Order: sequence, then structure tokens, then C-alpha cells
Amino acid sequence: MDDETGFSLECSTCVATGTTACADCVVAHLLANDDGPIEYVPVTVGRPRTATDRAIDLFTQAGLLDDPVQFVTVAEFERGLASTVGA
Repeated sequence: MDDETGFSLECSTCVATGTTACADCVVAHLLANDDGPIEYVPVTVGRPRTATDRAIDLFTQAGLLDDPVQFVTVAEFERGLASTVGA
């Protein structure tokens, strides 16, 4: 999330901190367990990948594409295909 659409849930900013509402609070439930609070570890998320990026990665991992991947136009592909059909 970016700063414009993100939000923060913290007990320190809650208006009901220290009241009986804490027992039923979803934030307290998510942040605590039998061993105490869960340690918050921020994770950096990369840019969203397109379906094309995912497909290229899968084909490369399967050994079906060269590394680096070389793209050709449809016309170049068809010219190369036509030259192998007559052989």
C-alpha cells in the first residue's frame, strides 16, 4: 500500500486503550499470542508482475527459453519458420 491508501493499527493510538474493549480487540488478537506480542517484520514488496513476466520466468526455469530471452517480431518468426518448412 502507498501512503495515501495505507493505514496503521496500533494500540498506542487507540481511544479505547486500557479499557475492557481490549479483550475483544482484533488488533490485540493479531499481535499477541501465548508467548507475547508477535515481532513485526516489514517486508518490501516488489512491483506487481505481469502475466507475461510470470510466464517467461516459468518457461526459463523449465529450460524452454534461452537466458537472456530474445524477443523477435512476428514477421521475423514467420520468416524463420518458412525457411525450415521447405528443408
